[in-house]
Amino acid sequence: MFVTPAFAQTESPAAVPPPVVPPAEEKRVVVDKTQQILFAYEGERIVIQSRVSTGRAGWRTPSGEFNAGIKERMHYSRLFNNAPMPWSVQVNGHYFIHGFSYVPDFPASHGCVRLPTDGDNPAKRFYEWVEPGTPVTITGDWVPKPRVVKKPAAK
Repeated sequence: MFVTPAFAQTESPAAVPPPVVPPAEEKRVVVDKTQQILFAYEGERIVIQSRVSTGRAGWRTPSGEFNAGIKERMHYSRLFNNAPMPWSVQVNGHYFIHGFSYVPDFPASHGCVRLPTDGDNPAKRFYEWVEPGTPVTITGDWVPKPRVVKKPAAK
């Protein structure tokens, strides 16, 4: 007579459901030309926020819905004398979001979106965070701030 040990399984166990994995929070980018600021989101959470400088008069940054394209740690402009463009992410044709040393609080570029490379280097952080295909919305219009002219004091 053969005896089955007590620890032997005679029936298949009930199906165990797989662990519930929350859906990945979708990444998206918003560049606000009115405020000259970039927001990078995961779901509704802002993970990167930085000042930017978009295209100046005659070189406007296009508005619209785009997707992040190729990424290059160092890109050289084919339009502007091989100007170095570190931490580059293509947005549309010759328009990139990239690092730059001079990022004022007003439009100053030839159409690209400049991110600072100083401080905690938002350009590098953005480059490392964004993935090809990430939606990029560029919106708003720059409205120059009125200049305050002070009259010289009368003598």
